[in-house]
Amino acid sequence: MKERAERIQSIQHILASIFALQRALKTLAPEFKWVGLGNLLGDFGELVAIDNYGLRKAPPGSDGYDALTADDKKVQIKTNYAADQIGFRGISDLILVIGVRDDGSWEEIYFGPFEPIKQQARFSARDNKHMIAISKLRQIAPDKKFKSDVQRISTD
Repeated sequence: MKERAERIQSIQHILASIFALQRALKTLAPEFKWVGLGNLLGDFGELVAIDNYGLRKAPPGSDGYDALTADDKKVQIKTNYAADQIGFRGISDLILVIGVRDDGSWEEIYFGPFEPIKQQARFSARDNKHMIAISKLRQIAPDKKFKSDVQRISTD
């Protein structure tokens, strides 16, 4: 019984640390929600994309996209940590998929036109969204770097 109580107490401390970190993230980037464990990864991906690709955050409630390019193209941003596929709903002009590593560093998996990805994805009626494997995105990726009006900010 004591072992279970200690386990629960340890988990509570870890969760308290996560929540404290989320409050700190809200202070650093208040334009993102930083709530819930699932949203935390998505907010990080949006922040990385907006800051590194010169995008503008979409207005709250925008349907099917998270950001806009300088020429107002709609960009759906997906962030992946460990899943072997991503899911998406809605329609946008472009899709940017970012992979996050254990140390918090990230890589571009795909950045390019949305329509070819939607065409290659399967539809999950259960989840009411399209799904595509990360490995498939890597195969489709146009020489890994999308050439568009979006200028990526150097991270060097």
